[in-house]
Amino acid sequence: MAVAAVAVLLAAFGGTPAAAAADDPDLTSFYQQKLSWEHCGKDLQNGATTDSASQPPGFRGRLECARLEVPRDYRHPEQSTMQVQLIRLKATGPGKRLGSLVINPGGPGASGVNYLIDSGSAFAHLGQRYDIVSFDPRGTGHTDPVSCGSKLTPPASGADDSLAAKEKRINDACGRYSGGLLRWVGTPDVARDMDVLRAAVRDDKLNYLGFSYGTKLGAVYAHEFPRKVGRMVLDSVEDPTKNTWQTALSQARGFQRALDDFAADCTRRTDCPLGTDRHKAQDQLRDWYRKLGERPMKANGETVDETSYVYALREAMYSRSDWPQLRQALAQLRRGDASGILRLSDTGGSSAARSAAVPARSVGQDELPSQDQLSLRAIACRDTSERYGERDYPRAQRELTKASPLFGPDIAPTLLDCYSWPVAGDDASRDVAAPDAPPMLLVATTNDPATPYQGAFNMARELDNSSVVLTFRGEGHAAYTTGDPCVQRHVDDFLLDGTLPKGPVSCG
Repeated sequence: MAVAAVAVLLAAFGGTPAAAAADDPDLTSFYQQKLSWEHCGKDLQNGATTDSASQPPGFRGRLECARLEVPRDYRHPEQSTMQVQLIRLKATGPGKRLGSLVINPGGPGASGVNYLIDSGSAFAHLGQRYDIVSFDPRGTGHTDPVSCGSKLTPPASGADDSLAAKEKRINDACGRYSGGLLRWVGTPDVARDMDVLRAAVRDDKLNYLGFSYGTKLGAVYAHEFPRKVGRMVLDSVEDPTKNTWQTALSQARGFQRALDDFAADCTRRTDCPLGTDRHKAQDQLRDWYRKLGERPMKANGETVDETSYVYALREAMYSRSDWPQLRQALAQLRRGDASGILRLSDTGGSSAARSAAVPARSVGQDELPSQDQLSLRAIACRDTSERYGERDYPRAQRELTKASPLFGPDIAPTLLDCYSWPVAGDDASRDVAAPDAPPMLLVATTNDPATPYQGAFNMARELDNSSVVLTFRGEGHAAYTTGDPCVQRHVDDFLLDGTLPKGPVSCG
């Protein structure tokens, strides 16, 4: 049978992409593969941050893992393949099984495997009728993670030791260790992997719940495979109309607004370490930043400086539920104890749906960023043609510091992440037009610091498929996992019953 005929036949049963043509590469073997699910080994569960005792009884025993074979290069599938690490929680019942619900926690760079291990209980209601499935996207976690070596080569004596020069040394190391991988970690390739996953779990349509960067991934999937979109929810929506620089500015402003809200809330409380005056509270927050820059403190044998401090503030802005912990940490800091700040700053990346443009903790001259931050860098640099350098940095510092005196200086260095990156990037993933896809549910939080509220409306306009925006009037990032009953009801109604609000709707 001709390849084109096979493609058409399989497409009718959720196999190869419906758009396959006679001269397209033959992907039949990938779309027909059968997954071998088995108990997840300890090596896969060790990366999670939540211990077994804090999970529902028998939770980890229900986890199953498998590998999905995909082409490294979809244009030349015969040349080499990759093994994508999958994880699932099988549907528990009661009720008729609806297939699989694929979840992506954000990042990019975050491990979907670790996320499901840590947070799977948050989807218990959906997990009655769906198999909850997640995965480590290519270049992350257990799926060919990006490697840049174990230690960064220090600069030669007298050599340029500027921030841009250090970013170049990091990127040169990534090219040496992962040069053959970096071209293939972009979002469009991950979206194609999701379509192979859809076929491998025997679903005709992809049902999907994506957070933060996961909203971009879902939108790109809809652009590439509009007729394979099932029930899709995008929560904490990235703005496809903004480039990297614009995104950094909007995040600096977003985190500053969130900190302003925190300070205002704190000053209304009798135990607020910032006092009772909103303006003086902001002065105090900046004063601690300045003092920790001039004279870092020690806590549990570690140094707490101005970067640790900003990192702690930022982590607490992701969820209003973390504000009491931040108040306690600031009260300790007022007494000369930085241990609370250290604890908060060390939680970076453990929570759901961290956003792509959020900076990594500063590292020493011979240190590399963490694994998830290297993966973030690789994916983000593949997804953009922008390449900012040393001449751009002073302007970045000025504009971002004006947007936020505390967060701006910490975000500005991320604009150098792609300086001298070893492979070219492109802007294809910003095209999310999907007029032939069914409407989706987009969830936006009014005071989301990482993916500002307006981004959801811009995404809806760019999708051009009558998607509906659900507004959550609140603070933080990832509305569904806040536990707000109104948000959860609308999301669950859509994913379980296909009931989409007829127009814009609000919660909170």
